[in-house]
Amino acid sequence: MVTQEQLAALDLLIWLKTTEQAAQLAFSNQSTICRRTQAVLRQFGLKLERDQSGRRPTGDLALLDLERQVHQQARFRGHHPLRLHVPYWTRREALRDLPEGWCANPLVPDLVCDDPVTLLREHILDACLVTPTQLPACQDDLVLLDLYRSPIQLILFPGSDDHPTEVRDRFWWQQENGQLNLLLMPFLPESCRQRSGDWFKALEAGPGSAPERLRRLEPSRYAGQSLTVAFLTPEMKAAQDWPGQVEDTVQPYPYVERLAVLADHAAEPAVLRLQEQLVARFAPQASWIA
Repeated sequence: MVTQEQLAALDLLIWLKTTEQAAQLAFSNQSTICRRTQAVLRQFGLKLERDQSGRRPTGDLALLDLERQVHQQARFRGHHPLRLHVPYWTRREALRDLPEGWCANPLVPDLVCDDPVTLLREHILDACLVTPTQLPACQDDLVLLDLYRSPIQLILFPGSDDHPTEVRDRFWWQQENGQLNLLLMPFLPESCRQRSGDWFKALEAGPGSAPERLRRLEPSRYAGQSLTVAFLTPEMKAAQDWPGQVEDTVQPYPYVERLAVLADHAAEPAVLRLQEQLVARFAPQASWIA
């Protein structure tokens, strides 16, 4: 009912959030993306509305869903690139080169897909790498492949002149006195930001009693100061520019990054090739934590 280029314009806009990013991936321009998007909306009698997560079509989406399935089969037959969403930290550090026949989101830190599984189910994406917080409760229609595990560590961001031992003392004192600030990296999906907020609240509650060395610190030494902290995996830490120090007295949280595809497409040759390449690429990270 619509051309591949027209439907791709709408779906890339939904996925990538802006006409600029959609145009780059479609090798087009922003005005063409807008024109093609409007053609799809008119054809199916839909409206494109904004919410907190981006743009979403509204109306009766049944015919649009069927059209997307047809176009997705064309992608699996090799007529157009398949779409893979990868978190920024993984895209930057581990997955710069994509398997043949696949395209991925641009390497932009604030281009965040909060709910890639929904886009997968809507046939906008063909595969995605997901965080634990992005997995839905019901996964019967999905096939998940563990790629790597990594600890989510508490990272301290001190001043440039602070000695590591002094930073730890400062952390203990400011934790006891409620003077910690949580840094949420722009590349974190909303669910990860919410989980970081939960962990930060638990951290602020403190250990209940300060270490003996902290009791001997001059209270005024850190009064009026604050310390910025974040919860990051080593891969996330490497993907941002701030120098940070791991606070190893705080127990890390487990993290598993997975490849998700629809069960109906798990046997597609392109998906099998993608799985094979990703497993080989992440083997060094996966082996020591198996």
